[in-house]
Amino acid sequence: MSSFLEVGQLFEEKAKDLKLELIAGQKGLKRKITASDISRPGLAFTGYFEHFPYERVQVIGKSEFTYLNSLSFEKQASILNKIFSHKRAICCILTQNLGPTEAMSEVFSSLEVSLLRTEFSSSALIGELIYFLNAKLAPSIKLHGVLVSVYGLGVLITGKSGIGKSECALELVKRGHMLVADDMVNITKRSGGTLFGNGMSLSKYLIELRGLGIIDVKDVFGIGNTLDDVCVELVIRLEEWNEANKMERLGLDEYFTYILNVQLPEVTLPVGPGRNLAVLVETASLNQRLKKKGIYAARELDHKLKNIIAEKNNGS
Repeated sequence: MSSFLEVGQLFEEKAKDLKLELIAGQKGLKRKITASDISRPGLAFTGYFEHFPYERVQVIGKSEFTYLNSLSFEKQASILNKIFSHKRAICCILTQNLGPTEAMSEVFSSLEVSLLRTEFSSSALIGELIYFLNAKLAPSIKLHGVLVSVYGLGVLITGKSGIGKSECALELVKRGHMLVADDMVNITKRSGGTLFGNGMSLSKYLIELRGLGIIDVKDVFGIGNTLDDVCVELVIRLEEWNEANKMERLGLDEYFTYILNVQLPEVTLPVGPGRNLAVLVETASLNQRLKKKGIYAARELDHKLKNIIAEKNNGS
């Protein structure tokens, strides 16, 4: 589970995309970002500090900069020190290629807090930063399984080692669906309780098949059969066929599992001779899409049967 991101990591990963430039406070690159929200310290510049979010990345746009620049050197230094000398202070970003005032350069260097600059507007920068930080700071977990996109639905296939998860994924790829991850799946909880899954960078697009070894799906089947990440909406658990176990016949009962405290529908598929797992996974995925629209075939059949029985009982 990710809990922080160093300012230096933000700078390294997004310097090119966000046109970031380090102006002062290089030693502050080790400070840890723990919040994905962004703050604009305009109100604090006027002297109001109650409930001020020191732990957020601070963004100074043209309006805040113009006001600050209208103050004397001493007043600027006093305000900036009060904000960025706090133990939870992270960093500050100037937008629209604004040049730092003399007080800014001096304070950020002395406090060892990073001062960055971008040509982006404040609104554009904040939108990009929140999206990036939400992904980086989101709770995450690594699970053993296979993640595929079937008819646009993210399906996590689980089961004990050797039961046929990778072979099922390979057949799905051959049928035109997309592989996201094999063996180890990284799942991240985004805002709103949405789960996104992707593969590990080292094994991206690779499938391990017993008897064949490692194959690269991107090279063998084409880049169109792979996907970087997908929203996880269904869990399919493969289980060895056992006559003693009661398996779902009608589908009236629904089962769920929890990943990062998010409830997901779960389907258990028994594995046995003659069962085409890829077709079953496709069918389960399509059925789940219908359920999301409120269409339940088993419930409709059950309702019809109950009506027929009730009519016969009333007629007798």
